[in-house]
Order: sequence, then structure tokens, then C-alpha cells
Amino acid sequence: MKAIMKSLFGLTVLTFAILSQQSFGQNMFQTYDMVVSDPAGVIAAMNKLQSSSTGSASSANVFLYQYLANGESQATHSILVVHSSIEEMNSNLARNAGSSDWTTFVSEVSQAAQIESEAIGQFLGVGGDPSAVLSPNRAGMVYQMSVTDPAAYASAWADFAAANADQGVSYLSALIADGNNPATHVAVNWANSPGELLMNQPQSFSGWESFSQRVSGIRTIEATAMMQLIATWAAE
Repeated sequence: MKAIMKSLFGLTVLTFAILSQQSFGQNMFQTYDMVVSDPAGVIAAMNKLQSSSTGSASSANVFLYQYLANGESQATHSILVVHSSIEEMNSNLARNAGSSDWTTFVSEVSQAAQIESEAIGQFLGVGGDPSAVLSPNRAGMVYQMSVTDPAAYASAWADFAAANADQGVSYLSALIADGNNPATHVAVNWANSPGELLMNQPQSFSGWESFSQRVSGIRTIEATAMMQLIATWAAE
């Protein structure tokens, strides 16, 4: 994997333009919410790992975000690791487990940050216009939800996203392992800046009332947060 951090804010492309909902749904992810005391130290450790033989061999895309608002959580930053498939995730994890590069990375990051929570999940779908959100410092609104009827919720979400195909970019994901967190799903809406994100809340989108009615009995929002991209390390 190649470190391509650009100054303070990294260029991020999660292959928006080429991912259909079907192919995108094969992507797995890991997240690490952290309380960071030394942001520069975390970035330096990431750069060192990604330039190593272990990082260069990885097929994962890695994103570092800073929380702008995170409720009662103490986490200040989040690392998102995206794998193109379960098989690729297995390969990347196995490579890390036997690597001294990974051991060094864990040691160096522990000096700059403390992990508050970890999760593994799978992307289910993407909506909106990928070409509309290309900012290297894009901002996202995160909705963690507990869903009792995943199929019905996914159907309602897909219809709502289709009715607003020109409104930013949104993702729906399922949480597979996330500790004591009651949330089962995560929806994230992205915009080019925090201001643009705040000025384009989903409540103002076409079909919001219908969507709200369809999910009112099957979805409970457990937590919300707002984050902004800091750096990206893309697979070679």
C-alpha cells in the first residue's frame, strides 16, 4: 500500500465512480475510534507502516477522520480500513499478524492515541452523485442505528437515495461486530465541507416524510456524529 498523504488533508477516492451497489456491497471495513493526544504522531506511524513492505503489499484503502462533534464519546479521530472482499480482508489481516512492521505500528500509535472502540462491518449500498463530493476534506454525518427489519429498512433507504440522486453521497452499512454498541447499521451522508453538509440535511430532501414513515417502527437512531477527512492511504 502506498502512502499518499497530501499535506494536512489527504486526497480521498473510495472508487466512487466505479462502484455499483452490487459490487460495493462486497466491501468489508474495520473502524478504530481513538482518543488522540498527538495527531501528527498517528499520521507519522501510518505513513511509516504504509511505506513498509507490509503496507505496500496490502490491498486495503485507509482513511483517517477527525470528529467535529461526537456526543458523549471521548473519541477524537477514527481510522477506517476498507477491504474489497472478505478474502482480501483475510489476506491483509494474516499479513499484519505475522509482521514486525505491524508490531512497530501498534507500538508507535499507542504512544499517540488510545483506542476507544473497534468494529467490523460490511457496506450494503451507495446513493447520490459521486461526482458531487470530491473534496479532499469532505465532511460526513454519521447515524448509528438499531434496525429490527434490515430488509425493509434497506428497501426504504434505497428508494429515498434514488429519489435524491443529485444530493451528495450516502452509504448504508451493516455492523457485524461492534462490542456493546446496540447499533446494527450505520448510514453516512457526505458533502464537500461541514457547511455544505449542515445546509443539506436529509430532512429537507425529497421523499423524507415517506421514508420516515416506512422506517419509524423498525429503526432507532442510537447516536450521531460529524467527521471530516484528514488523510488517505490508497492501495497501489
